[in-house]
Amino acid sequence: PPSCRNSLPTRCPRKLCMLRRAACAAFLLGLRSPCMCIMVVRLHRPAAVGIGHWNLSPQHGRVRLLRMGGVRGTRAKHMPRGPKAKQSLGQNFLSDESLALQVAEALGDEGADGARVIELGPGQGALTRPLLRLYPRMTAVEIDVRMVELLGIELPELVVQHGDLLNLDLADLAQQRGGQLSLVSNTPFYLTSQLLFKLLGAAEHIDRVVLTMQAEVAHKILSPHGSKEYGILSVMVQLFGHAEHLFDIPPSAFQPQPKCTVSVLRLRPTAMPAHCNGLHLSAAQRSQLLALLKVAFEQRRKMLRQTLKPLLATAVSAPPAEWLMKRPEQLSPAQFVKLASALFGDDVSGGGDALVAAGHSAGGGKPHKR
Repeated sequence: PPSCRNSLPTRCPRKLCMLRRAACAAFLLGLRSPCMCIMVVRLHRPAAVGIGHWNLSPQHGRVRLLRMGGVRGTRAKHMPRGPKAKQSLGQNFLSDESLALQVAEALGDEGADGARVIELGPGQGALTRPLLRLYPRMTAVEIDVRMVELLGIELPELVVQHGDLLNLDLADLAQQRGGQLSLVSNTPFYLTSQLLFKLLGAAEHIDRVVLTMQAEVAHKILSPHGSKEYGILSVMVQLFGHAEHLFDIPPSAFQPQPKCTVSVLRLRPTAMPAHCNGLHLSAAQRSQLLALLKVAFEQRRKMLRQTLKPLLATAVSAPPAEWLMKRPEQLSPAQFVKLASALFGDDVSGGGDALVAAGHSAGGGKPHKR
């Protein structure tokens, strides 16, 4: 541009010609503002000079244009590779290598080769790479066919299954691998609750789980009874597993960046509920307990005697009266197990249908937001 001519250390026609061509290319590409682009002009001259937003570097006589949405020194190392994230799949790719290594090491599987290690939703493979170094025989399960193809090219030694993690048969997979599984996942936020319920329902086939989730959800899981955040996830996770908060990940470590801080939790599921004197619940009883929790927490500001009124008329035995005078967040996880036992006893047949009917009559038909 004419405004830059006097700033040049020399009036070399060749240098001016190269600069004009670069300016024309930037204009044609729509990069009209110097603050929105960086133009690097490579010249034959061995010395490099800087002119405002322009950088004239030595080497070959070519023009390279770089467009950056805000010039930040640390942004480049976080840029993801491969296909872009799909909003419909809730993809937020972890792009910080050091944090990915921390998540991988947090799994702490004692197996020698990682044959029982399963990554759910590897995406572009930021977490998969350090996992694969630690567990060479691991398996990844991915629903996005673009990512399956990408991982097949970049990590040919990795075993990748194309499928939905919610439809994964964990019992069959554990049998194939010869023992309990170790799972790790940078989970899409909208799948967190569904995935947790699935994992808790297959607790006997899982040794440990490391999950990323919204910090708000992690706080709810770890909240004790009596707190405002205490809810269905709190009861189920505290009953059928031991949850541990490891560390937080800032939004800047993901692409695209989420609008919240992300927490990393380690979970050790168990089929035997905690604080219930060694009581073992079958899969049907766990399902029945979950349905009871949904009815109870659907109107969490009401006392249980109102919420569970349709069920009390057919209860096998009368629950303690003081429990029914409380709101659901005031009952401990163990008390909910005993409440389900009082309502339905050991016979779980038809329990789910009764709870669904109670939910329609007592819940007002509105979906419960957790």
